Amino acid sequence: MASRLQALKVKPPRLGLRRRGVERREPARAEIDFGDRPAYLEDYIKRAGEELGEEPELVEKPSPDLKRAKHFNVIYPVGGGVFIHAYTPKDPNEPFNIYAVVEPPRPSPELLRLMDEALAYAITEEHTPKSAEEKKAILLSLIDEIVVPVDEAPDYRGLLASGRAPKRIPVKRDEVDYLKYHLVRDKVGVGVLEPFLRDPYLEDITCNGVGPIYVVHKIFGNMKSTAGFKTDEELDDFIIRLGEKIGKPISHARPVVDATLPDGSRINIVYGRDVSLHGSNFTIRRVAKIPISVTQLIAWGTFDERIAAYMWMMLREGMSVFICGETASGKTTSMNAIAAFIKPTAKIVTIEDTAEVVLPHPNWTRELTRDTGRPETSVTMFDLLRAALRQRPNYIIVGEIRGAEGNIAFQAMQTGHPVMATFHAADLTRLVQRLTNPPISVPKTNLDSLNIAWFQSAVYTKTGLLARRVITVNEIIGYDPASDGIAAIPVFTWDPVNDRFLFAGRGSSYLLEEKIATMRGISKRDVKIIYDELEVRAAYLRELVRQKVFEYPKVFKAIVTADRLGVEEALRRLRSGQLSF
Repeated sequence: MASRLQALKVKPPRLGLRRRGVERREPARAEIDFGDRPAYLEDYIKRAGEELGEEPELVEKPSPDLKRAKHFNVIYPVGGGVFIHAYTPKDPNEPFNIYAVVEPPRPSPELLRLMDEALAYAITEEHTPKSAEEKKAILLSLIDEIVVPVDEAPDYRGLLASGRAPKRIPVKRDEVDYLKYHLVRDKVGVGVLEPFLRDPYLEDITCNGVGPIYVVHKIFGNMKSTAGFKTDEELDDFIIRLGEKIGKPISHARPVVDATLPDGSRINIVYGRDVSLHGSNFTIRRVAKIPISVTQLIAWGTFDERIAAYMWMMLREGMSVFICGETASGKTTSMNAIAAFIKPTAKIVTIEDTAEVVLPHPNWTRELTRDTGRPETSVTMFDLLRAALRQRPNYIIVGEIRGAEGNIAFQAMQTGHPVMATFHAADLTRLVQRLTNPPISVPKTNLDSLNIAWFQSAVYTKTGLLARRVITVNEIIGYDPASDGIAAIPVFTWDPVNDRFLFAGRGSSYLLEEKIATMRGISKRDVKIIYDELEVRAAYLRELVRQKVFEYPKVFKAIVTADRLGVEEALRRLRSGQLSF
């Protein structure tokens, strides 16, 4: 019965005409509307005000100005009747700011158990939802058929004690929507994690074992949440059910799993105390459904418009690029952003173990590894990269190079297939060390197949705030036998004192002068044309930032338009108001 309910493999019930009579029913709502200030939120605000000495401020979204605030106390909505209370605790000994989840009140365990039984009986073998949204609509429709709204709270314990599972269950009228929220949250969503995945301001979500869940907030930084797990049994049960829901079964025989959640976020799970002394744990890395655009990253100061214009020129001419950095330095975010510069007509193959790369290009083949725990049935990055060479792509994008697939990536570059990938390395020295040693083992003499090494890091700016910055962009010249090292030119570097990016200047770029100019038939005498083009492209991107064109699809459209009209003409029309995106 429980497995039938969890699977919810149902065909949507007929929401039009009944078999007898002509009663029409409205389709179930996919999202429950609790209003702007539901009663449970008002109650919470009053209680929080008494505990903190001041009532929290209800805002539409947290202001970026709060990054610098030493004290804050705000509540903001994240949809579906869920609110987040972010505040500075009164206790001076508490090192963490608090991330409190405000949800609709949870119904009694007895009512939830009765609903489980009634839903299990209502589900038939004909039910086969094709998507999470369809599954949610079916569940809400079944709840509408089962629930009978009443004015007084029924005796659920008595109903359970009777030993008969009623097909229709009376529920107090003002608790019906609360019941729907929690049933959808637990059976279609991801349970206790659902409010966290609704919040667009979270970067990381971490459970270290029994106790609270910790988060990294884009505005408030590291925070401790009020949600968590009280016992090992509760945590283990949640992780097992989550593994089944995302199609990655977890057990003591297979205790470590990397997977993708329904919203696209990456999750790493470690199960059991035999491999984790504090008990089962998991970490979620949030992935935006719509990537952050180049112009938005320029506005945030991750890199400037000249670096973006340089990459625009490089990717148009098929240069191979590694986006390098440490964990949580924003490598994938930057790669998604600059990938918009690849020719819109290009055939692109992406290869990942967890789906993170999102492209606007229509001719895009998306490959994903398969880990079954058995070598004979698993499909690795190495397998997919080798297969990609037979697909004649204009660009190969690898989510992250870690092992033997790195050698295949360099073979692809040598055979004329441009490659873009993320790579864990803090600087050029460590990049060369990792590439030339096992398990990658690329000969040093082959490293000049890689054109650009982009290094990015999470740093503290002069304002004291943590931010992502491109530290340096290096052009790889080739192997130097005299020093047994790799010759490289740092074309762009970050100045930490003034938080700005320094360009080495005209005449400093080997790739612009020796590669791009040669491809375009530009002589050495006229090489300034290349640098003039760099400045025009930078000016176009700067104007897009000034006009606040930040949405990823609009930025891609602006790039395509510049290619069609020519960058100078597109810039002229943009400045004069003849172009808008």
